[in-house]
Amino acid sequence: MERKERQGMIFTTLFITGIVVSNVIAAKVVKFGVFLFPASIISYTFTFIIANMVSDVIGKERSKFLVWMGFLAQATASGLILLGLFMPAASVDRGEAYRIILGMNWRFTLASLAAYGTSQFMNYYIFNSKRFKSAAVANLVSVLVAQFFDTVVFTLVAFLGVYNQLISMVLSQYVIKIIIVLVANPVFMLTKKMKG
Repeated sequence: MERKERQGMIFTTLFITGIVVSNVIAAKVVKFGVFLFPASIISYTFTFIIANMVSDVIGKERSKFLVWMGFLAQATASGLILLGLFMPAASVDRGEAYRIILGMNWRFTLASLAAYGTSQFMNYYIFNSKRFKSAAVANLVSVLVAQFFDTVVFTLVAFLGVYNQLISMVLSQYVIKIIIVLVANPVFMLTKKMKG
């Protein structure tokens, strides 16, 4: 197996896993001090960095394809979870547990697909725009801009009418995402070693 093919498989696995897991764990809202955010914040934020790494190491066409495959994986996983919701449960307790844990999945699916369509492609186009001399700077800017729009779209669609503190949730998520991106940006620098 060629090196780029191996790298592509690793990136694809990490990206798809991050996307699918994010939809499942988004139902848990975490309160950390004054911050209020969904549990999916770390796994989903990393998908942007992974997509940029694919652009930088393998090529922008592969990255664009990866984003489309993530969209397909997200829609497929959510459809299967929704199908499971309507299947008859062996016991009332198990059926109720499934409904509580994954019952809001349709709303998270809608929110995720809307936010994903906006932010992942925005990230792709900003990163690949050639406006930045440094790939690390392009990664930082593209992820920060895309994450802002992702946060606003996802929070409004997923939690409007469910939580009253939406502005606090948006600000909390975005601050946490900024921290994650700043801390994780050195991970992006691994692309230099991967290319070498």
